[in-house]
Order: sequence, then C-alpha cells, then structure tokens
Amino acid sequence: MNRSILVVDDSLTVCLMLKSWLVKRDFNVEIATNVNIAKQMVKDQPFDLILSDIKMPDIDGFSFLSWVKKFDAEILVIMMTGFADIESAVASMKSGAADFISKPIEPEQLFKKIEEAFQIQKNSQKRNMFCNEFIMPPGEEYSKLLIQLEIFAENKAHLLIIGDRGTGKNSIVKYLHEKGFHICKPLVIVDVDDAFHKLNSRYLVDSSHNAASLLMKKFREAKGGMLSIRNADQLDINLQDELLKMLTKQNRDDDFTQVILSTEKKVAELQKILIPKLFHLLEKDCVVLPTLKGEKQVIEAFISYFLRFANFTLDKDIESIDSKLQEHLINYTWPGNIQELKNMIMKAALLTDEKQISSRIIPELFGRKDTKKENRSVSVNPLHKLRKENYEKEKILEALELARGNKTMAASILNIDRKTLYNKMKLYNVMI
Repeated sequence: MNRSILVVDDSLTVCLMLKSWLVKRDFNVEIATNVNIAKQMVKDQPFDLILSDIKMPDIDGFSFLSWVKKFDAEILVIMMTGFADIESAVASMKSGAADFISKPIEPEQLFKKIEEAFQIQKNSQKRNMFCNEFIMPPGEEYSKLLIQLEIFAENKAHLLIIGDRGTGKNSIVKYLHEKGFHICKPLVIVDVDDAFHKLNSRYLVDSSHNAASLLMKKFREAKGGMLSIRNADQLDINLQDELLKMLTKQNRDDDFTQVILSTEKKVAELQKILIPKLFHLLEKDCVVLPTLKGEKQVIEAFISYFLRFANFTLDKDIESIDSKLQEHLINYTWPGNIQELKNMIMKAALLTDEKQISSRIIPELFGRKDTKKENRSVSVNPLHKLRKENYEKEKILEALELARGNKTMAASILNIDRKTLYNKMKLYNVMI
C-alpha cells in the first residue's frame, strides 16, 4: 500500500509543487492551504505523514503540530521552515516533529528526510514491541554472553548464533541492532525455512536462481544496517555460495551490512551441512546460547521479570507465585526455553485475579505438556514440514487464546511482529 501524505502550506504554488514531486515517488498526496481544512482532512483520512509549513496566517504550524500529536501520535510530521531558521527547527523537534526541512526545498533532500522518518518510525515500533525481550539473568554463562555481544555490536562483525528453540536468538538480533546501529538503519529478517521453501514450491523451474535473487534483494534492503537469516542450516549449496560472496566482498563503508545467521543445529551438524569456507568463516564468530533446564537462578530471574511484564501488559497487580507452583516451574525441563517460560507466566497471569498465582492452576498450565512426544515429532525428518506447520498453528491459537484475541499481545507472546502474525493466521486459516 502506498504511503499517504498531506501537504499544508498557505501557498498553493508550494503545495502543488510538492505534490507533483511526491506523486512521482508513488505517494498518495493531498494538499491544504489552511490549517482548518487540514484538520478536517486529518479527521477524515488516515495520513501517514504531514508536511507542514511553520508560518501560516490563520494558525501557526506549531499549534497544528500539537493538535496532530494529540489526535493521532502515529502520524509523522515534518515541519517546513524558513532558510536557516534554527530556532524554529529546534522548537519543531521539541514539539514532536519527526524532522524539519528548510526552504527553498530540494527534492532529493525531501525524499531522504521522508524515507528516514518512516524508517525511524518502523524501527521504533519494532523496538517498542520487543522491549521486554532481552534481559540479562545472573550467572557466568550470561555474563560471558553479554561481553561477546558488546564486542559484536561495536565491531559490527558478522555472527553465527546457535541455540535451541526459545533460547532468545531473535531477541539477540534485535539487541545487536539497537546497540550497533542508528535507529534509521534497517533491520531485515528472512526465515530460510519459510521464505525460500515457499519460493521453491511456487517456482519449480530454476528455483535456485529465484532463491538467490530473493537473498540478494533482502541483502540490498538491509544496506547499511543488519540482515538476519534465520534457520541458516536450510540454505542450499547455491545460496551458501551467494552468502559467502556477500560476507567476503563487502567494503567497510557506510553501506556495510552486518549479517547475523541463526540456527538450532549444533556445531558438529553445521560442519556437515555448510560448505567448508562458509563454515570456517562463521565458526570464528559464533555464540552458543544457554538452555534453561536445571538453571534455578536463571529460571527464577526470568519468572520475576515475566511476572512484571504480565502485570504491565495485562493490567494486573499480581505480587507473587505460591511456593508449590514456583517449585514446579523451577523443576520443569523447559524444552521451549525462555519463550515457553514467558508464555507460561502470561497464561498463569491471565488465569489469576488475585494478588498471588495459586498452585491450583498447575494442571491447566502443565497438563497437556508431553515433552517426549514433542521432541520426537521434531526429529522425524520426512514429516518435519507438516508437523512444523501444525505446531505453528497450534501455538498461534494458544497465543490468541492467552491474549483473549488481542493480536498485538499475541504477537508479543509468539515473539513475532503483528504483520507476521496476520500473515501466518491467513496462511493457516486461523479465524477468531
């Protein structure tokens, strides 16, 4: 869907000039020559961005900016100021403008500022959605992990993340992006298991060429930022070769893209799957994430954190978990690791209307868990794809039930963004 922009300026000539530029870039553009008309248009249409002059005869641009932010804080506003009017520029940013641009306006500078404003908004929304994800529990393993991550963030080194399901691979990617890049730099995520397998089924002829083109497209989208490749062990030999070229032929300039690969496979298994040059390159910069099983202090830290998160998200006031349930949580094997623990605490909070979570809900929390069966289903290769789809659909339904239909909350529980949730609901025909 094309972005929608409103241009507000008392000069019709300026409005029409800006509209002609923006329409050529495929924006949907409306114009208003006074603030009262602009306000009514904002009420009637969902604009993504507003370009507003500061000095207008009826109501000044600052008053209009203040009104817009109260009406819909998600609308971005770029203020147009007189040449070198620094005071107005600073004031506009303090009042909530995404950016400012001086007149006379240069087209390319305007396009760049609009693109950056949308990218900053997109990254900010992602970070807000996942702000609860990366915490550092006690223990030597996590202390060493944090030191490693700080180095990778500072050096923007390519990285291989190895970890069982639910150990926090996606959270670490977002943490590295937040630590290592300005908010306007892109984070592009591609899941090999989903994206390339779907592509191959759609294009049976020359599917390897199409997959390579898709990988290159994602790499270009991430230019100057970060490309995260999930399920990297699913890359075929041709894609591994393309990836090796990307990693080794980049220049260390402003367009340098950090590539983060993640997988559930162990190092020994990866050595058999990846081509030697790629494996040896990735092996040098690799982190292995800890599991939860048997880690009492770590489990307690995550329980405490996710309980606070559940109180905030669900508007609860739960103070504690009774000792019997706490013991059950600590002794559980956690095959789904951190993500499963988060889901469990969210579910427990939803089932509780008191100050303490009671052990009475243990059967409802743990009754349907069958760890051995779940582990066997993942290990049988011929049915892996079908079972993965069934597993994903089941988890989506469970998350939606936990969130009582709230898709934003369900997406947070599943550790995916809202758009991905909608796409998967459509794919698996999930109706609520």
